[in-house]
Amino acid sequence: MHIPVLQTSRLTLRPFVADDAAALFAYASAPEFSQYVEYSSPTTLTETRDFLEHVLLPGNPDVFSWAVCRHDQSDVIGTVQVSRDVPDAVTVYYDISHTLYGRGYTTEALQAVLRWCLVCLPEVQHFYGDTVVSNIGSRRVLEKCGFVFYKSERVQWEKFSGPVELVFYQADRKTLEAAPWNVFHHL
Repeated sequence: MHIPVLQTSRLTLRPFVADDAAALFAYASAPEFSQYVEYSSPTTLTETRDFLEHVLLPGNPDVFSWAVCRHDQSDVIGTVQVSRDVPDAVTVYYDISHTLYGRGYTTEALQAVLRWCLVCLPEVQHFYGDTVVSNIGSRRVLEKCGFVFYKSERVQWEKFSGPVELVFYQADRKTLEAAPWNVFHHL
C-alpha cells in the first residue's frame, strides 16, 4: 500500500527517503532520546542509514512509516510507524527529537496517522502502543489519542543490564472514531 503524505496544522508526515539519514541521526543519537527506545542509538551515520534502509523505508506491506517534519523546515524531527501484526490489529510506534518534547508534535502526528488508519485500514479494529513506564510524555501522547492502559510488564532490553518496565495501552476502532480529534467523526 502506498504511504501518502499527511498534513496537519503544523506538520507534514511523508514517506522516508534515503536522504533523511543525517536528520534522523541528529536526534536519534542523543542520550535523552535513546533512554526510552529498545534499540541502541546509532553511533555513526552509516548505522543510521542501515536502520533507515531496513526499518523505515517502504517495503514491508504491513508496516507504514512516516517521517515527521515541521512545515517551516524539511528536516525530519520524528517518526510515526504503524505495524499490522494481525489483520485486525496494529501497533503504533512514534518518536520525536528530545529538543521538541512538550510541544504537542507527537500527539498531532500520531492523531494524523490514526485518522489515516481509520479510513485506509477498515479491517483494523484494535490499536496498541507501549512505552517505558517512566516516559510520562509518551504515556500522555497515547492517552490524548484515546488509548487506555491495560497492563505493565518487565522486559529485558539488550542495551540495559536490568529489566525495563513497560506499560501497554490499547484502543478500539469505535473509541478512535468517536474521539474529539478525529475530524471524520463529524461527517
